[in-house]
Formats: sequence, structure tokens, C-alpha cells
Amino acid sequence: MSIRTRLFIMLLLFIILPYFLFVIFIYENSKSSIEERDLARSREELNESRADLEQYAEEMVRLPYSLFNMPEVQQVLKNGMLAETTEHVRAFENSVETYAATRPDIRQLRFYFQQDQQSLTVYQSNVSAPKPAPDYLEHLPFGEMNKLKESYMLETPHELVNEDKVAIVPESDNTVVLPIHHRITDVLSGKFLGFLTTDIEVSSFSRLLEAVTREAGTQVLLVNGNEEIVYSKDLKQIGNIMDESQLSEEGENIVLREELGEPLGDWQLIKVTSKDELFRDARETAWTNIVLGIGVVLLGTVLVLVVSRVFTKPIITLSEQVRSIEGGQMNVQLKTERKDEIGHLAAHMQEMLNRIDSHIAREYKLELEARESQLRMLKSQVNPHFLFNALQSIGAVALRSGDREVYKLLVSLSKMMRYALQADQLVPVREELGYIDSYIMLQKERFGADLPITIKVEKSIQEYRIPSMLLQPLVENYFKHSYETMRDKSSFILNGMERDGLLVFSATSYGATVSAEEIRLLREGVAGGTGLQNIAERLHLHHGDKAAFQLDNLDGKGFGVTICIPVEEQGGQKYEGVTRG
Repeated sequence: MSIRTRLFIMLLLFIILPYFLFVIFIYENSKSSIEERDLARSREELNESRADLEQYAEEMVRLPYSLFNMPEVQQVLKNGMLAETTEHVRAFENSVETYAATRPDIRQLRFYFQQDQQSLTVYQSNVSAPKPAPDYLEHLPFGEMNKLKESYMLETPHELVNEDKVAIVPESDNTVVLPIHHRITDVLSGKFLGFLTTDIEVSSFSRLLEAVTREAGTQVLLVNGNEEIVYSKDLKQIGNIMDESQLSEEGENIVLREELGEPLGDWQLIKVTSKDELFRDARETAWTNIVLGIGVVLLGTVLVLVVSRVFTKPIITLSEQVRSIEGGQMNVQLKTERKDEIGHLAAHMQEMLNRIDSHIAREYKLELEARESQLRMLKSQVNPHFLFNALQSIGAVALRSGDREVYKLLVSLSKMMRYALQADQLVPVREELGYIDSYIMLQKERFGADLPITIKVEKSIQEYRIPSMLLQPLVENYFKHSYETMRDKSSFILNGMERDGLLVFSATSYGATVSAEEIRLLREGVAGGTGLQNIAERLHLHHGDKAAFQLDNLDGKGFGVTICIPVEEQGGQKYEGVTRG
């Protein structure tokens, strides 16, 4: 005979059923009243907590703007850490330390200076030395934010990360933080200056949610638009995807939701109340009524006590062991000598527990391996960057000041930097000539005189494509080795033409002479000639042995370079894109 059958017969024999039904009736009515009252109070508390969270988030999002508006901070953000004097850098650090000290909920600050590609960490009002960060825009979320021009972004909480490996951040600090990333721009010019990441302690949300978390059996979750848990008293849940099925599983929980507004748009504040805890008082009242009926059904009560001792004690023991499993204790041994249903249940639960424990260990190891692989991939993504926005801002200042010559020089330099981005790319000959013109314009301003430079390139070949930065180093070598030393006795001629299916460029520099031995060393790459070696290597890379690169000392009168590129090769094909101005 099963336990259920034996209990049923015993209870009926002593006529406890009528009284028990009466208690159930009172209990159900009490539950309805308690649930309605709790729902009304919980909604009001959730609304208040929502307002507090929105206000706090708005405050933390706007707080850095007061720091950006400080003159000493603006100056360092615009010019970079390396370009500033020690006095200005110290003033900047004092302002940042004061700012961090005013908010104890700020665990860490990280500045990224776009001007000089440096990063700076501030940990609990302590400022680290700047460190190079040339590739920070390649890492999430900075690259995406910069592309979309987003002014700020809230990241999923995680344990504090010492991004720059600075000594002021202890390895033992495992504080869970909510990073807020700000994209810093100049208010007047709109120039991009860098990023500020503010790591806020997630524990600071506790005081804002005190009203909805003080009740026993209550769980409060803060979930972002990606269904990721941003806040929970159980730190293990933070950063995980919320499992909707567990919130109201088997109707054992009451779930209330409150949608949050900006700057926490798409976020939800969720309160999960355990019905088991909510109706604890009602159950206690029901048991009180049962106790009062002991005198009426004394014999039945005695038998119930006997039944409780004989039959329900192993169930209670098993239940306590199961509750310890819910608390995270996976090494519980569900041992029993019973051969009935309870014994079978304990044996099956023990087997299931062993399988779950093995599965958790395996999944944990797989997750660690996946994270390590992802980290290795991110560390390998390093690419070079070139900057020219600063030149455009300075040019705008020159125009407002009426200095058009300075503006023209800045425009020329900016064009050169933009063109330099096309290194190792194929460009039309006319674009290479435009780059040379900008370079010569800067040299004219430097030397203040007409330069003895002649450039004759047939118009018919100016749409053919050649490797970028192929001809400009020849002009640069002339200034470096001839004009700066001999001035009026020097001259430079660059010719370009198409002959017998070849693009032929010849550069002749008169003035400083090169010996036959030096020519030999240059050809062999033994000494000097970094620019010339670069040209030769890139020609070989694009065209192999079909291209020619020749050096000549012009019988002691100067120095000559001849470059030949096959027209049918990729480098000689006409440029079919849109004509560039």
C-alpha cells in the first residue's frame, strides 16, 4: 500500500476532513486578500524604484559632462597627454581625482585620448601613468559607438577589468561594475577627442531598490533591452540571459514588471515574489486554526502526529536535503534505507544530481575555453591609424583669423595625410602627381623661394594606375640630398610617358653627386636608400620581374632613377572610377 493511500484512509477514519476543508476555505480567502494587497503595494514600490533608477542613471550619464567642461580637462583632451606640460597634466589629474572622489559609487575611470592614442586609468581617485592605446577603436564598443556617433552607451555589467594592466588596480578586486561609455567631442568644433569609460559599482543599485527587496522571498531583477540581467542580489546571475520560464514556473511566483524610460530605454525592472513566502502568515493562521481544533478531534490529532512521525519525517529530511541543493550545495548524499516510494525517489534524485553535477562541470570548462579563444582573437586585431581631423580644425581657426596661406598649407598637409592612407594601393597617376604638388607647396613655404623643379608627365597616362607613394619619395630625396646642401646649383626633373607598352618614369636630380660604389651599395640594399628600397620592393610586390627599377649617377653630375611598369599589368590599367577632385 502506498503512502498516499495510507494517509488518506487514516485522515478519513478520524473525520478530520470536514474541519480541514473549513481551514482551506479560510486559507484561500486569506491568500486572495493578501495577494491583492501585495500587488497594489508592489506596483507602487516598483513605480517609485523606477523613478529613482531613471533619475540615478540620468545623473550618472550627465555627470561626466561637468568634467569635460573643466578648462584643464578640455585642454588635455584636445592636445593629448604627451603634448601637455607637467603643470597642465597635473591640473588635469587633480580635477579627475576630485571628480572621482565625489562619487564613491565610481570604481574606475578610463580615458582614451584620440589625439596621441594614449589611455589613462583612474582607480579610486588614484591616477595611473598614461599608456599607448593605438588600437582601442578596434575593440568593442568604441568602434561601433564612433561609427554611429553615439554619445554614450551602457554595457552589460561584469567584474572589474584592468584593461591597461596598471599597478594601481589590485588583482583581488572582483567588484561587479556597470560600465558607461561616453564619446567625447569638442562642443564648438564637433571634433572627436576620445572616450571615457566610467565603471559604476552594481551594488550602488541596492539602495535604490531597497523598497522592493526588503521583503523575504522577493527577488528583484534589472534587465536591459538584450534580456541580459544587469542587477540581481545573486551576482552569478549578472550578465546572463534572463530565463522567462523560471520566473513564473508552475505558478509559484508573482511576477511584476515596470518598463524604464531614458536613459534606460528598453530596460525592465522585474519583481518576483515567492508565493510560498507571501502566504506564510496565512499558512500560520491556518495552522493556528488546526491547533484550536485539536481539542475537538483529539484522537485524530494524535493519529496525525503518529502519521507525521512515521511517514512524513523521511519526506521532511529529503526536502531539507533538496533545499540545500537549491542553495548551490551539489555534494549532498540522498541516502535512505527505505524500500518504498520515498526510497525510490531518493535514489533517482541522487542519480539525477550526479548527472547534473557532471554536466555543469563539463559546460563550465567549455565556456572557459570559448572565452579564452575570444580573448585571443580580440588581441590579434591590431591595425594602424592615421589622424588628420586636427589639421582640419586648425585650418578652420586659420580661416577665421584671415590667414589663408596657413589654411592652404594645412589643406595641402591634410591631403597628403589622406593620400598616405592609400599606402600599398593602386591609384591614378594624376592623384600621385597631386600628392607631389601638395608636398612641393609645403617645401616652397619652407624655403621661401621658387624651386628648380620640373614635372612633365604626358596627359595620356595620367589615368593609368600605379602603386601609391611611388614617385613622391624621389622628390623628397632631391630635397634631402641635393637642394638642402647645394640650393642654386641643383635642379630636379620628373618625366612620365608611355613607350613600347611600358609606363616610364624618370627622375633626374642634378647637384649632389653619387659615386659608382654608392650606386652599387644602393642597388644591393647594403647601405642607405630606405625610400628607394621601399619603391623597389613595392614594384616587385605588385609586378614581379615584369617591372624595372634602375639607378644612375649621371657620370658624376647627379643622380637618376628610372621606373618601368607594364601597361597590361594591373598597375597600368586605366582608372575607371569616378574622377576625384
